[in-house]
Amino acid sequence: MEHLLPPGMPPPFRVPYLSAANDADTPTDEEYQALFSKVILLQAAETPASHTDQLNFLLGVDHETMADDFLGFDEGLPCLTTAVLSEYLVDWSVQIKANFETQNEDERTAFSSEIQLVLEQTALILGHLSLFLDYTYANLVSTTKPEMQVRTDEPLGMAHFACVVLHQALVQACGRVLGLHIRPGNILSLRSQLPWLKRRMQMEGWCPYTIWKLYAVCEVDELVYGYCLGTVRTQHDHSHCSIAECVANSAKVNESTLVHVKDVCHGDCDNVCAPLMKIVGIIEEGGVPLLQIVNSEGDRLGLFARRLQDEGTAYIAISHVWADRLGSSNTNTIRQCQLRRLADRLAAIREREQCGPLYIWVDTLCVPVGPTFQRQRDSQIQKMHEIYQKAYAVIVLDADTLTTEESDPFEMIGMRLYMSAWASRLWTYQEGSLNDRLFVMTKEGYIDLDAHIQAAGARDPLSDDLSHNLVDATLRATIYGLGRSNHDPLLATDDPAEPTEPAADRASQNALQAMKDRSSSRPDSEAFIIGSALGLDIQPILHAAPEDRMPALIKAMAHPPANLMFSIGPRLTHRGFRWAPRSILRSRGGYAANAVEDAVSLDYAQLDADERSPRLMCELHPEGLGLVSFDPGIRLKWVRTRTWPRHPSRGGREQGVLRFEMMGYLYPFRGLDAAFDDQEANLERTEEVADLLREGKDLAILLPVFDPSLRLYMGALVELLGESRALRESASPRQDATRARFVMLVNFGAEVNRLTDGPVEDVEMEREGWTTVKMTGPPTKVLRGDGGKYEGEWMEPRFWLVD
Repeated sequence: MEHLLPPGMPPPFRVPYLSAANDADTPTDEEYQALFSKVILLQAAETPASHTDQLNFLLGVDHETMADDFLGFDEGLPCLTTAVLSEYLVDWSVQIKANFETQNEDERTAFSSEIQLVLEQTALILGHLSLFLDYTYANLVSTTKPEMQVRTDEPLGMAHFACVVLHQALVQACGRVLGLHIRPGNILSLRSQLPWLKRRMQMEGWCPYTIWKLYAVCEVDELVYGYCLGTVRTQHDHSHCSIAECVANSAKVNESTLVHVKDVCHGDCDNVCAPLMKIVGIIEEGGVPLLQIVNSEGDRLGLFARRLQDEGTAYIAISHVWADRLGSSNTNTIRQCQLRRLADRLAAIREREQCGPLYIWVDTLCVPVGPTFQRQRDSQIQKMHEIYQKAYAVIVLDADTLTTEESDPFEMIGMRLYMSAWASRLWTYQEGSLNDRLFVMTKEGYIDLDAHIQAAGARDPLSDDLSHNLVDATLRATIYGLGRSNHDPLLATDDPAEPTEPAADRASQNALQAMKDRSSSRPDSEAFIIGSALGLDIQPILHAAPEDRMPALIKAMAHPPANLMFSIGPRLTHRGFRWAPRSILRSRGGYAANAVEDAVSLDYAQLDADERSPRLMCELHPEGLGLVSFDPGIRLKWVRTRTWPRHPSRGGREQGVLRFEMMGYLYPFRGLDAAFDDQEANLERTEEVADLLREGKDLAILLPVFDPSLRLYMGALVELLGESRALRESASPRQDATRARFVMLVNFGAEVNRLTDGPVEDVEMEREGWTTVKMTGPPTKVLRGDGGKYEGEWMEPRFWLVD
């Protein structure tokens, strides 16, 4: 894994090279040897003489120094190293390109296909080994066969880890050199398939939330790199954390637990109190208080408050998490050493930026705490969007980023920020997303994150090492996960101050999707934090009862984000909002959907180009009857009742999947319960769909997009309550809205098997137990299965009234 690390950074562990020979020194037993018996036979007719000879043979080369490059020794034991892997891959790419010059197009295609097939087979084998290790590490085996747990724990787990890392490097190199289609989640990707590393992280005290976040989003290189960097959060108690939330990051602190800054004081400095009465007076006058750090008695520092009066007042807004104990949750105070560090950073910014005096705004000092000041606190919360947006810059203060240096590479700073507590909180998404300049406080100074993002995005991709793609990966995570969407070229407009409606809608959708993995100490604060981040009037949200805040948030939106309807989780019960989720946060049982495309492609509906309609933005019905949205739909109708197929393994219960046919392919869908990972509940919901169809209900599946190449995405099952006219026949879209009742979300996907053509009147299914659908319109087929018959039709995207 050394090829992933900065020069001079040692790996946290060594991967031993285990000989396939049955040597007495080899830490294996007879059962372990049996697992690799076929590999041994493939290596040679007789046992190689040494570790070096074996490694040369396995790598398929005769280069005398290659084993020395990839084989090291730790306390006398042979270990694998990838320190020079990048150099080998660069040489390999040069040779391949030179070879291509002597080949014709067919020969190149054949060669690339052969390489891709080998990589796919390797990925399949490693994927199966990953499942085996997952099973072993779950203690399903060790309880009855502890010797198997011991056998597979280290040797096989570490061998699998090494193979996955090398496979990832080869896949990326082949993707660039041969032009193979490499993307996250495809057959060549081994994302999340490092069970041995996950177990190691758990044993070392990593937070379950951080582990989930890395495994859910990161590719192999990013995951290994993040683990090697480590996090200071492993020093905290994560026994009460879950994969949805880090409880340790949400801890509030009192005055007695404020942290001191190492190397600034010896832990004996006192507190500095904010001028509270002056701050309250400024707020009472409708202003925003700023603080100036001034010299006080002797070497002490003090705070002076003034009102933010005009655009010319430059101030730095501090973004932090309470768990880092910058300030107290019951007094507006700060340690002298903490204030000294802020003063040093302000001086560094002034010197580099060549600007005038800089004030600070930080919530722990500028927002009065305690029940006495609730009204003043609400006033400042309503201005948070404006405060962070108008600041000269926002600076991030986090325990993880304080371990970095200004000279560290972008991928290191970005990865530490991505794993930080700061990136887990809901408030900090707003604080990091609103300002055009985001600074990150380091051990001795600060870095301009946006300048680093721009430099990383403008680099020459051909100059990068072929062995990894950390810069691109970290750039993606920094832009979308940390609230820097203002750097997304997809959202760029001629006038950034006044983005177009589609761009604004896409930005809102991206914001919801990026915030889903964050959390707040107060569950009832989700709605007004999101509202503040989106720049809405949050006063009605603040004054609403906790159970009414999500509807109040949606009402405050001129155009509710299009992905709200497809977000997973329990739904609201308020009339007119039953289509919306109660929460978009995983910590509260929700899960915001991906952003919906700006336009609907109707190629697969076989419509003419002039009939394609751009996606229009969602809006609430003016009479509060629901959501007017614009999505493609597939209409389902039950035409003949037969005995519903029973699944013998489920004691006679109905099957857990329904299918219809379109364009010669089968498309399965399942009902989705609010607890979307509960398979038993999902089965029940699927049976409810079947019951509705048998009752003759007019159902349709609304989709964020219809693309047969997508393997799985969410759809909204609705009951149609009236007909609609074509959109282009009316000047008033609202009059054309089809009234529909939201029923549930469904999982929607595509089968890989294409149906055989047959007579239009009758096409038999080759596999039993498939419930089928007839799609009218080209192509038209009637399918018969054991579960009866549906009739369905593709519906042009129209306005729907969903409630």
